[in-house]
Amino acid sequence: MSECDFNTAVHERTRSTPDKLFWGTEMKCHLGVRWDLSSVNNGDFDGRNQSFWTRAYHNLQVAGKRVARRYNQNDTPHQYCVGDTVRYQLKLCTSKAQNISAKLLLMWSEPMILAQRVRPNVVLLANPDACVIIRRAHVSQLKPCAK
Repeated sequence: MSECDFNTAVHERTRSTPDKLFWGTEMKCHLGVRWDLSSVNNGDFDGRNQSFWTRAYHNLQVAGKRVARRYNQNDTPHQYCVGDTVRYQLKLCTSKAQNISAKLLLMWSEPMILAQRVRPNVVLLANPDACVIIRRAHVSQLKPCAK
């Protein structure tokens, strides 16, 4: 992709070309001269008036919100309480000497009981059978277990 291709392409977010945004006019390039693409790239924007910039800024805002909504779709905060059953994320290490591949190991532990909150973001996890505290974990390393 050449610089000319980039600067004359209508971008999804602004619905305008970068050269029209920055210089207020379409840039002439070898493809545009040869194929006369002026009718394809001419939108309803005029770079000289305020409505052009308002529309471009609005399009950026809408596209940013759409991307953020898609990105945060499965990112729901979870408040853990004492007594919840959770799994913690295991630290995986490949070992050639022991013939272990991290790709084939489990990523999450067996179910554990949240025994105590040490800090707002640090908890103690206990074995569900013996109620013996096994480890300390950060809440970002936990996921709730289906009961």
